[in-house]
Formats: sequence, C-alpha cells, structure tokens
Amino acid sequence: MHPRHRDAPMEIMISVDAGAYIGVRDRIISLVGTADSSAVVPTCPRWRVQDVVGHLAGLCEDWVSHHLEGYASDEWTAAQVDRFAACTVDEVFERWYGASERFVLLDDDPVMGPPARWAFGDAVTHEADIRGAVGAERVPEGAVLLGLKGSISRWREILSRAKAPTLLVRAPDAREWWLGTPGDPEATIVEAPAYEYFRALTGRRSTGQMRRWKWSGESQPYFAAGLPYPFQWASGDIQD
Repeated sequence: MHPRHRDAPMEIMISVDAGAYIGVRDRIISLVGTADSSAVVPTCPRWRVQDVVGHLAGLCEDWVSHHLEGYASDEWTAAQVDRFAACTVDEVFERWYGASERFVLLDDDPVMGPPARWAFGDAVTHEADIRGAVGAERVPEGAVLLGLKGSISRWREILSRAKAPTLLVRAPDAREWWLGTPGDPEATIVEAPAYEYFRALTGRRSTGQMRRWKWSGESQPYFAAGLPYPFQWASGDIQD
C-alpha cells in the first residue's frame, strides 16, 4: 500500500525547507509507483531506481537517528542502499514516509544547519536522475530553481577559495548570479538554461558539455576549481 499524503494542517506547521522536501518525496513516490523500479539509473550507474529510493529513505532515517558520520561518502550511501536490498519498493516507500514524518520535525543541526535543506538538495538531484532513467518529464521549474539556489551558493564558496576570476552566471529563463565581485567589469559571463546549471553543479554534466555553453572568456579556471563535496564533473556527456 502506498503512503498517504499528509493532511494540510500539518504542512502549515513545517518549514519551507521541509515543505519542499516533502514535495520531492511525494513526487518520487508517485512517479516510481508507476515506473519500472528495476531500471538502471545512468547517472548513478551502480544503482537501480529502487536503490536510489532506498538511499533517500536511508538518508532520512540516518538524520532521524543522528547517524551523520561520513555524510554523503560512498560508504555512508552504500550502507543505505544495502539496508533496503531485500525490501519491495512499497516497503521502501513506507519506511521513507514513516521516517520523514519525524524528520521534518527535527531541530537544526548545530554544525550542518537545517536538515531538510541538505536532504532537499540530495532528493531533488535524485528526482532528476530517476526522471531521466524512466523517461519522465523534468523536475518542476520551482524545485529546479530552489535546488540551484543551494548549489550556486556552495559553488560560490569553492570558486572563492580557488581565487577564480569573477563569474557572472546567466540563465535567460530564470535569473543571474554573481560568483565573485558583483559588477566586476572584467567578469567572465556564462549563459545556459537554469536546468543545465542545476544538473552540472551536482556532477551530471561533463566539462565538454559545459564548454559548449556560451562563454565570454576562458572557462578552465572554473572547471579546475571543481565542485562542492561530494560532486565531481561527469566523466562523459549526460543527457536528461
């Protein structure tokens, strides 16, 4: 039996971050419930769709149990997938739904801050992975922009530490972001759709794909700086 959606009064009580996370959860459960859960996910090549959902359910359980050592490491995520290896997809849904009911009530972590903000970024990235694997429509625009907000913020820190030149990131279908000194007349400008930035900054695009975006100057300093942990540029082109 698929989990029921929470009642509207409870949704009013949770934070914006938690509300966005619940939205991703419900979309994934609805999507995977009618898809082939054994399909391989090309952007997570060792995982099937059900394994991705197992990771998301396990991540939620780990937050609730405060099992955050090694957060986002290969070992940490593999343990989550292994935890659900013998479950049916409906059982994974039930576990995720049950854990998320407690998860959205958690206080901010003293080191990492709002739990749902971290969990949302991971979940919406994997929602896009699943949608690509099963040939579904893309993640809704509002969720893309919310996920991109976090990715841009973290990449800004990476570029700053690498002392990369100022970059003006321009998405004609959304907005623009200054990474560096706002208004810098010598800034490099890059232009691409918002969805491409959303996927690239979570390691779902190769540097070759990104070089084909519109750049006003040299792109290599930004590629050399890398991505926020735990992401790396994709080794080959990815289409979704």
